[in-house]
Order: sequence, then structure tokens, then C-alpha cells
Amino acid sequence: MNNTKTILTSLVIVIANNIVGHFFAPNGITFTPIVLILISVLIGLLNTELTSIWKSILLAGLIGLHDIGIKLYSGGSHDNEGLGWVHGFLFIGLIPAYGILIGGIFKTKSESILKKIIAIILFPLIIWIHLELFSGLGLGRHYWYNWNG
Repeated sequence: MNNTKTILTSLVIVIANNIVGHFFAPNGITFTPIVLILISVLIGLLNTELTSIWKSILLAGLIGLHDIGIKLYSGGSHDNEGLGWVHGFLFIGLIPAYGILIGGIFKTKSESILKKIIAIILFPLIIWIHLELFSGLGLGRHYWYNWNG
């Protein structure tokens, strides 16, 4: 598949799951591992036009976008227990997604081994930065709405 189709399809999957999470809670959280695996197959394996580094950046960005959408717009109570469920399903999906990305990176023969190693290290680094910045996003939001009417 070409660059545009895989990126747009991945973006539609992320947005669709966030909409499902908003209207049919907690299904958006439950579908998180499936969404992460689907977008990693699309970006990591089926996209043949991106370099390995851009695959890592794009996949981490889409996963971050999905995580932010789930934390802000998914229904349910936003307390520490709910945040634990969100992070639990996120990590269940991150493990196979990272494996698929690594497979897609090593499938490309035209890049140097240094670029492949940089791409493999870059993905968890971006995910770590995302979780450092946004791990508590949406926490307590449910109670604030109840308090203010």
C-alpha cells in the first residue's frame, strides 16, 4: 500500500475507536490492543514508502493520539483505577505493536543498520516521553463535571 492510504486508514481507525469509546464505553478502552496492532501492521508492514525512522515516529504519534483521545473522550469514571485500565490495555497493545514495527523495520533492505537501530530505539523513547507528559491526562475529570453541575 502507498503512504497516503496507510496513514489515512490508520488515522480513521484511531478516530473511529475514540468515537466508539465516547459513545459505547468502555469498548474504546477494550479495543485498544486491536487498534494498536492494526495501525502497526498498516504503518510498520504495509507501508513501503516511509523510512524506518518515520515509521517509528508516525506509529508512536498515532498511538499517542489514540491514548489522548481515550483519556479525554472515553466514557466512564476517570479515577486512578480507570487510568490503570487504560494503561493496562495500552501496554497489552504496545508489546505486539512494537514487535510488528521491528519486523517491518528489518523487512526493509535498503536502509543502513544504524538507521534501523535508531528507529527501534526512537519508538519506545517517544512513547516514554508521551507517558511522562500525559499519563495523568483526564484524571479527576469526571468528578469536576459532577461538582460543577
